[in-house]
Amino acid sequence: GKGWLFAASGVNDGPLPTHYEPFESPVITGLYRQRTNPAAKVDDSPLNPLARPDDDRYPIVATTYRLTEHYLSGGMSRFDSWLNELQPAMFAELSPQLADERQIEHGDWIVISSPRGEIEARAMVTPRLRPLSMNGRVVHQIGLPIHFGYSGEVTGSQANELIPITLDPNVSMHEGKTLMCDVRKGRLAQHSDVPSVDFAKRPNNKPMKDTEYEAQPEGGTA
Repeated sequence: GKGWLFAASGVNDGPLPTHYEPFESPVITGLYRQRTNPAAKVDDSPLNPLARPDDDRYPIVATTYRLTEHYLSGGMSRFDSWLNELQPAMFAELSPQLADERQIEHGDWIVISSPRGEIEARAMVTPRLRPLSMNGRVVHQIGLPIHFGYSGEVTGSQANELIPITLDPNVSMHEGKTLMCDVRKGRLAQHSDVPSVDFAKRPNNKPMKDTEYEAQPEGGTA
């Protein structure tokens, strides 16, 4: 049979896009000589360094994802006390094997670093994540939710501070769901879990006072 890709003005990496490795990946693709998408848009800036596959400083794969309780950015849901009771803190999922290597216990504070910066999170040690075998070596992976930030009843480090700026060639969709990083036990000097508003106790029949502008979702200055 035949297929037809509908694109009003064509695609920049067509006629049909193919799979490439992310710009930060621990392996060289075995499919073809071109490892990453040559048509992708990459911010060529000193603020956007990329880790190479052989960079021993960042041996761990990190992927970001959403939580049901903090849908979208989290700037709205972090002001909802019911949701905050369900997901009260920024965390990082890691396998028991990686936790054992780094002497990390479930619930410990850990620091995740990439070529762009560092964040802190609580360790969530779970067998849901498993080490990967790639080209004859073990590669660990961690998972990071995207919803935490500096404003709300609950706050935390922003996973997006770690990701590289790499965009697809057609609609500039961000590739930052995958990156290379490292993990160590500890905390940052500037703690990230300081609420910007008081936690609302429920039930509360009294009128809620207005949230100051600086403490509203994503914060700001007047």
